[in-house]
Amino acid sequence: MRYETVFWDWNGTIIDDLWASIESVNALLAPRGLSTFGAPADYHGVFCFPVIDYYKKAGFDFSKEPFEALAVEYVNNYDAICKSCKVFEDIKRAIISLKNDGVRQIILSASEREGLVQWLDEVDILKYFDDVIGNDNIYAAGKEKIAKRWLAGHPEVDVKKALMVGDTTHDVEVANAMGCDCVLISRGHNSQEELEKTGKSVFTDGDGLMLYLTKQM
Repeated sequence: MRYETVFWDWNGTIIDDLWASIESVNALLAPRGLSTFGAPADYHGVFCFPVIDYYKKAGFDFSKEPFEALAVEYVNNYDAICKSCKVFEDIKRAIISLKNDGVRQIILSASEREGLVQWLDEVDILKYFDDVIGNDNIYAAGKEKIAKRWLAGHPEVDVKKALMVGDTTHDVEVANAMGCDCVLISRGHNSQEELEKTGKSVFTDGDGLMLYLTKQM
């Protein structure tokens, strides 16, 4: 089947921000006497959506500090270092290839949309996307609601001919809610083992993804 639309997750899928995320949350954990993440495997064992649940699993006590305040502190930490993160070059090649093939491409992220659009422009890939779907706040509640809301306003998109590309089990949940296919890349915010449990195709990089897409399209 030829995919007409590809929905792309941003963090950990297009942008290589795993360590930026780990360092940002460690800067919250350490001053509070909580265990920090020393390796991606430690982080993978805790990270989940919605992000408020991830904070709980990491050990933050919302009776002492509200989630909203912690989220602001995290975003400030992340914003200070994230611009040094790079787009995965193999993913950029895939995006350009799909653009040249006339495939509609949409960013679908739990991030705050306005800042995300600016970042996409700064790394010079905004021009490859037909739209950017994001939240209207920094709290990263998830993507299901905003995805379904966007689809309701775009009846021209055939979800049976659409694909979600992400790096977390949440991306599978979102794809299922949307009614589209999903594939995963295992160098982001969930481990390969967790991703494989979903039963979806899992790739280690963008080149593997493109081999799959070439066969599909």
